[in-house]
Amino acid sequence: MHILYVAPRYHTNQIPIMEGWLAHGDEVLFLVQYMGKSEDYSVLQPVVLGYGPLYRAFERVYLLVKRKQENSMDLRLKYGSPALGKLRRLMRKFRPDVVITRERSLYSIAVTFLCRFFDYPVILYNQSPLWEENRKDDLPHRIVRRLTPKYRITPVLTLGRGTEGKTKEEYAYYLPFLMEPHLAPQEREYFARERINLFAIGKYQKRKNHKMLVEAVEELCRSYPVHLQIAGEVSNSFHEAYYQELSAYIQEHQLQDVVELKVNLKREEIFEIYKKTDLFVLASTGEPAAVSHLEAMSFSIPVISGEDNGTACYVEDGVNGYICRDNDKKDLREKMEAVISDRERLKTMGAESYRLVLERHQFSGYYEKIMEILARIEREK
Repeated sequence: MHILYVAPRYHTNQIPIMEGWLAHGDEVLFLVQYMGKSEDYSVLQPVVLGYGPLYRAFERVYLLVKRKQENSMDLRLKYGSPALGKLRRLMRKFRPDVVITRERSLYSIAVTFLCRFFDYPVILYNQSPLWEENRKDDLPHRIVRRLTPKYRITPVLTLGRGTEGKTKEEYAYYLPFLMEPHLAPQEREYFARERINLFAIGKYQKRKNHKMLVEAVEELCRSYPVHLQIAGEVSNSFHEAYYQELSAYIQEHQLQDVVELKVNLKREEIFEIYKKTDLFVLASTGEPAAVSHLEAMSFSIPVISGEDNGTACYVEDGVNGYICRDNDKKDLREKMEAVISDRERLKTMGAESYRLVLERHQFSGYYEKIMEILARIEREK
């Protein structure tokens, strides 16, 4: 089969999916709007499609006005549009058996238009929950849904806890992120250097709650031999400002031996840290769909996730970790203590993380769902 993906960028969470298609003997073309600064292209090299000339001109003017706003570049996610002629030529040359396009945007509207014109099956991938609360159904949203693919896949089951009072789209499918199992529990050691090693990943942004995590660790270190490493991206002035704020707090509170900040690590460097991690913590708020805690699970690590994370459902509360209340330092500290206070239970939880990766996050399940959707599309023709 020929599989075509069209997305803003080639995110790390796509790597196991690409590996699965290629191992299955399929051919994959991945078109992106732009190249990110911290991506791994060892499995697949994406092709930059970029933007059409009208949008590029508009963005130059827009950024002159909004350049001081941290999220000004997010404009392209909704309103960026492709060079239609180039997209058409690439699609005709590749002749995909299925096209998977990202988000409901002008970009995906253009992709959907060409797919309908050439009769290519097309599926929308976004991170809106399978079970949604207060789904918008006004005229503009209905129009956008008509202009984008009918079938949708998402790695997010629901936001928060439970599905009560929520609705599910008829043509939406839940496909959790995939993850290669990296380190089985019987193959790894815990508590390196006779301490409890904590790890967190996330861009140096306020919503990642790094400072709240450091404050919780500051309290825990009075009773437990804990050591925290934070690996984050610094790629703009806003990241740099928050990183400096965090560094200053660590210095002022004399936590240099307890908390260590890492910047712009490569994927293999992060994997080396996972091998020596005893507990992974994701304290973010407003997290659409994190994959880092699933990575940690693949190294047989118990995990803690905030409930305002679209993929918090990957954690079985009390089995392979805990889900903590959003923006609640006390609850975060208590959940961390519940794991680190019993070292044997910590190792058992780590083994459960690895089991869940094997059972729920492998390519076979993803492939079956895509084939199910394609069969349903074919029946409708």
